[in-house]
Amino acid sequence: MPGVHDRLVQLERLVKSIASNPNASSNLDFNNLNQPAEIPHLDTPIDGRSDRGIMRISASELHYVGGDHWAAILDSIADLKDCFDREEQLRQGISPDQIQDDTGDAGNVDMHASKHSLLLYGGYRPASQAEILAALPPKDSVDRLISRYFNRQELVSSAIHGPTYLQEYEAFWANPSGVPVVWIGLLFSMICFAVLASDAKESAHGNEMEQQSLQIDLYREKIVQSLILGEYTKSAPYVLETMIQYMYIEFAIDADAKKDIWFLLALEVNLAMRMGYHRDPSHFPGISPLKSEMRRRLWATVLQGDILISSQMGMPRMISDSQCDTAEPRNLNDTDLEQDTSELPPSRPETEITTAMSTIARRRMLTALGNISDLMTNVKSCDYAEVMQADAKLHKAAASIPHPFKMKSMTASITDSPQVIMSRLFIRHLFYKGQIMLHRRFLLMESTSVDEGLFSYSRKACFDASLGMLHIQHTLDEETCPGGQLHMMRWRVSSIINHQFLMATMILCSLLHRGQILHRKEEIMTKLRSTRAIWMRSSSTSQEAKKAAETVSFVLARAGGVRDYAIDLDAERTSAHITGQNMSTNASGSGAGLAFDGEAMLQTTMDLYERKSGEPHQTLVEFTEHLDKQVEEHRGTRLQSLILEARPFQKVVVLSFNERK
Repeated sequence: MPGVHDRLVQLERLVKSIASNPNASSNLDFNNLNQPAEIPHLDTPIDGRSDRGIMRISASELHYVGGDHWAAILDSIADLKDCFDREEQLRQGISPDQIQDDTGDAGNVDMHASKHSLLLYGGYRPASQAEILAALPPKDSVDRLISRYFNRQELVSSAIHGPTYLQEYEAFWANPSGVPVVWIGLLFSMICFAVLASDAKESAHGNEMEQQSLQIDLYREKIVQSLILGEYTKSAPYVLETMIQYMYIEFAIDADAKKDIWFLLALEVNLAMRMGYHRDPSHFPGISPLKSEMRRRLWATVLQGDILISSQMGMPRMISDSQCDTAEPRNLNDTDLEQDTSELPPSRPETEITTAMSTIARRRMLTALGNISDLMTNVKSCDYAEVMQADAKLHKAAASIPHPFKMKSMTASITDSPQVIMSRLFIRHLFYKGQIMLHRRFLLMESTSVDEGLFSYSRKACFDASLGMLHIQHTLDEETCPGGQLHMMRWRVSSIINHQFLMATMILCSLLHRGQILHRKEEIMTKLRSTRAIWMRSSSTSQEAKKAAETVSFVLARAGGVRDYAIDLDAERTSAHITGQNMSTNASGSGAGLAFDGEAMLQTTMDLYERKSGEPHQTLVEFTEHLDKQVEEHRGTRLQSLILEARPFQKVVVLSFNERK
């Protein structure tokens, strides 16, 4: 098979690239990443063939993702997993073309998972403004939700001027029918966001969870009805703010990337440009200083969505730097801006945290990321000098981050607010993202120069960025737990951030897969064991997490054997082992009180193998058949999902046993 051969060649190149730098340091310095290594600008051409991306073709869908998507790296080892991936498909009686593509539109078990974007697909009934207003909760409840929005939803609320909104809010309650219908849509979007970010949503169970889900669905419907009734393509006031909020709501209700978001992003970008947000307001004297500054903040939010969501979907960004000149917002609080302001006050010092500072910091990193995105998605090959120029711009952007948002340890952050800590981690995540985007290809290619160490800087930069990215994942996993410093910000760990964790995971998996990583093997395996535990905990709600856990399990089993695979995760162990003796359920058929531990599953299967070592294949077949029978007997119950979670680990063991022959 030529496809398999090409991938093996690609992985072999990967190993050789690592071998060229055997003395690379394994220590990450989170405070010394502001200057790139001194590397001459060389005119060495870069072979871009390995970044052509991947195309999935089936009877129902054509799906392309670029070479900088995590699925493209996973594709390098996907063929090597055919022996157990295809077995799973055959057992379920499904052909490969029927398998849903998990790389860009993976669903999950959440109640919203099967739902498309309402604005794109409909599914709502037309409504009058009076009918939309009738769906509002009582004023006391709305007051609390709007307060929560402004206090906890800093991702997009910096583009809404608090004092002005408060005046409009009070006027609305005095005369609800006297405001534009799109403003009502904006109100519903803020309410919906507040519900999504609530503590009650985290602790809800059963009927409460279903009730909150119905609440969110209702608010989504009212946002869309408001946009439609307000004829959003006319680009009226409040349309862009409402569209941005709505897009992030659709984004937040899915644990995995959803292609609808990318199409909503196109609507958002075109609305913004139709309304002139891509041009600095200083060109247009009729725009007041207050509105000018808010337009700059809003455009920064549009830029962020374009770069991050386009990258998440494996696509080029939509906005070109040559077509826009909107300036960076000033470091001002909302209270510094008033309706009758005739001239903007000067920026506050960048040592002072303001309403706009997080937006400013992100924008600086995103400007550098935009340059990298353009370079990496260009179908024409670039010179290594261009790569290093982009790298220098990324380091310069990192150096320009205001001091309060520069990275520091969690111990040194104990007096800081969760919002500030989260912003620091997100900005560092953007830096690592840029490093990986820019230098990843050099892990998969050989130098064409006589100097075999030509790309050693890029290899180390990408490798260390991958480790750093997973360090952030580990920090977020620990600190968003109850009692952690970031527990109230846990809802911010979205698929945008997880996309980069997936990328870093797949990079380390691809390195380890060939088993020739010299002095860094144990470091990689330790990091993969840690990230696997995180992916396993998320696999019940995320197909992407499940795929990551399965891939890491496969790679670790191949690299260290099953015995090695089952260590270093004591925190993940439970007392329940799924075997033929303890898979029983109660009379109602529920799986209450039964927990699944993938590590225990491995050990149980290993013990089963050792007890009947003379008939390993027959034993494994019996074991597989037993699981399948349990799935059929308990279809629709919690036990069924627990058994299904065992299958990735079962397949790892099967593969390892078969290779021992």
